[in-house]
Amino acid sequence: MDDLDCDSTWEEDEEEDDEGLSAGGDEDGEAGAPGDAEEEEEQEARPSALQSRMMESRNWRAMRDTRRYRHHYPDLVERDSNGDMPNLSFYRNEIRFLPNGCFIEDILQNWREDYDLLENNHSYIQWLFPLREPGVNWHAKPLTKREVEAFKSCKEVGERFIQAYELMLGFYGIQLEDRDTGKVRRAQNYQKRFQNLNCHSHNNLRITRILKSLGELGLERYQAPLVRFFLEETLVHQELPGVRQSALDYFVFTVRCQRQRRALLRYAWEHFQPRHEFVWGPHDKLQRLPLHSLPRAPLTAGPKQSEGKDRPEDPLEAGAQGQTCRLEREEGRDSVVKGPQLASVETQEVEALERDQGEEATESQAEEGPELSSPKESKKRKLEVNRRQHQAPGDSGTQSASEVEKIALNLEGCALSQGSISPETQ
Repeated sequence: MDDLDCDSTWEEDEEEDDEGLSAGGDEDGEAGAPGDAEEEEEQEARPSALQSRMMESRNWRAMRDTRRYRHHYPDLVERDSNGDMPNLSFYRNEIRFLPNGCFIEDILQNWREDYDLLENNHSYIQWLFPLREPGVNWHAKPLTKREVEAFKSCKEVGERFIQAYELMLGFYGIQLEDRDTGKVRRAQNYQKRFQNLNCHSHNNLRITRILKSLGELGLERYQAPLVRFFLEETLVHQELPGVRQSALDYFVFTVRCQRQRRALLRYAWEHFQPRHEFVWGPHDKLQRLPLHSLPRAPLTAGPKQSEGKDRPEDPLEAGAQGQTCRLEREEGRDSVVKGPQLASVETQEVEALERDQGEEATESQAEEGPELSSPKESKKRKLEVNRRQHQAPGDSGTQSASEVEKIALNLEGCALSQGSISPETQ
């Protein structure tokens, strides 16, 4: 594959190539420090087939920067830290951020509504949301792999990281509605905060950094809901014209899950005007994707969740279902790895059995219906119908454990054949 295809969103069968990627980091996470000018000009002078279809206003530096991040900085050589982990020490409230900083607990407790301080201080953001790439604040050290693992394993640090995320969301007029799914919504004071966001474009760089840091430190499921929020505000409500370009160039492409990234681009293409000028994805492939949106309320355990198996899975609901998405290097594409399920295996099995019982009772009572597969199975079904007919109305939900077990054994083959119990839930 040509190493100029920096947007790996649409790769299918080929393994994504990590060669030739290099990008610097500015204050808050977007690429800002160009490399060799002649080499960069030579690369841009030789567009690939994918690039030639999206050449008008696409930010190629953004493509290289976000792809390098999504692939975990394949060309990065970590510094020798001598065992020091300053980012972790800061989040453990052991050191102040530099320069001229304070402890993280001071920030979380005293800066929450000090919007002028959050706007004008440019030293804290790289400490609150560390990345593996360097920024302009040389006092803030790049995140190391050891620190990443330590962040994910420390409950106290993880709680502070979410609080820091909520702090910055509030600064932008956004509220974290669900900590499990990452769903966000407008805060009550969103109008004034949106006005500030439109007027100070450096916050777009900060948001890019925040999205990247979420992916590095175990909150990858938070990425898509936040990006979806900005796409809706910029493209549908048109509340944030100053954010629109960064949302399309950077925010979408920080989402490491390929399926979610495609779904976000499909949503953006659907609402972009004029649509023929959309340059962030090939129109023929975008048109073939189903249009999805983030759920308006968190999913709950119950029949609706099982019934959802019959419809196409929404990639943007992965966070709500406790799924995370990672790059599957062996197959050369992204895949969803199931996380904790909201409904237990037992609950899903009972729901599947209840649906099957109702369907079979209806079939048995029909005057003319398809011939049953065997006399033995027909007898069992008739016995079940007779038992239901002689059962008191108030006793419909008082089956004994042995009766449920017998029904489960009789209907196991049927339930499995209908796909009610998927392999992922077993």
